[in-house]
Amino acid sequence: MERLSEELKEYLVERPDIVVTNHFNPDGDAVGSATALCGVLMQLGLKVKMIMPNDYAANLKWMTLSEEVLFYDQAEAEADTYLENAGLLIHLDYNNPARSGPMELAIRHSQAKKLMIDHHQQPDDFCDWTYSDTSMSSTCEMVWHFLEAMGWTDMLSKDLAEALYTGIATDTGNFRFSSTSPLTHRVTAQLLEKGVENQKVASRVYDSNSISRFQLLGRTLNQMEILEDFHTAILYLDQKDLDACGFQKGDTEGFVNYGLSLNDMELSAFILPRDGGHKLSFRSKTSFDVNQFARNYFEGGGHKNAAGGKSDRSMEETIAYLKDCLKSHQEELKSYATIV
Repeated sequence: MERLSEELKEYLVERPDIVVTNHFNPDGDAVGSATALCGVLMQLGLKVKMIMPNDYAANLKWMTLSEEVLFYDQAEAEADTYLENAGLLIHLDYNNPARSGPMELAIRHSQAKKLMIDHHQQPDDFCDWTYSDTSMSSTCEMVWHFLEAMGWTDMLSKDLAEALYTGIATDTGNFRFSSTSPLTHRVTAQLLEKGVENQKVASRVYDSNSISRFQLLGRTLNQMEILEDFHTAILYLDQKDLDACGFQKGDTEGFVNYGLSLNDMELSAFILPRDGGHKLSFRSKTSFDVNQFARNYFEGGGHKNAAGGKSDRSMEETIAYLKDCLKSHQEELKSYATIV
């Protein structure tokens, strides 16, 4: 980190145009880290633009600078101009250009210097500077450490600190997941000292549910399938469900976690229609490696206990294929489920 910070400080003397990016379907960690870092860079008087591949959920729109975000899928030509003219691209909460969706080619073709800050496993080697740490709870926690190394934490206002707090809280399941370390809590304490009102942040994120979300959750739980021999819960929604309930972006966030709240469950999978195919989300309770599972079978990846993937099959075929994949891991899932 010391070498990275020294080299970056030296490069920033040239005052390059900066573009801060994150992954497709930005979540709390992606939006929070981008918001906080952009805010600090702006205070430094640098010219910076926040570009996201696509829009994010309404329960994150309260964050400061939300009106400054440019969405690539809504303004491709304008975004391409920023990316082409940038002297520095900052990649937050993703470690492979493919995770940026429609921005991938523009990012790969950019001649700008590139900085990655990310906590996902198996990072791609495409940046000039890489700060990658899979032991970290979130990219927001890493951004705090980055700001600390750069000597910039004093520029973190209450609003920007709330953005970082949001990412840490959401990526740790409100400090429930095993990635939550003593260091995570120490960083959180320093954010609280910046004036973060944690109760208000939690209310903004979790107490702004739409009627459509509740209706979709009811359908998801009603048709959940429990595979007792595999200690696995399969949850899903098809296009008819989404249409009937008036699906809005962000409505299904966190649905995959409900499977793990059941006794004796080690693995939860949630399947949702996406781009003519299906998106899969995986969560495990203890030691089953869903990152590797998603990489092996569903062209995905992520973290050991939280990952995603995709399928070009129909819903029925995707569920059947998932069940076939589980057969090779039955003993693993059984042994892990008995740990808790």
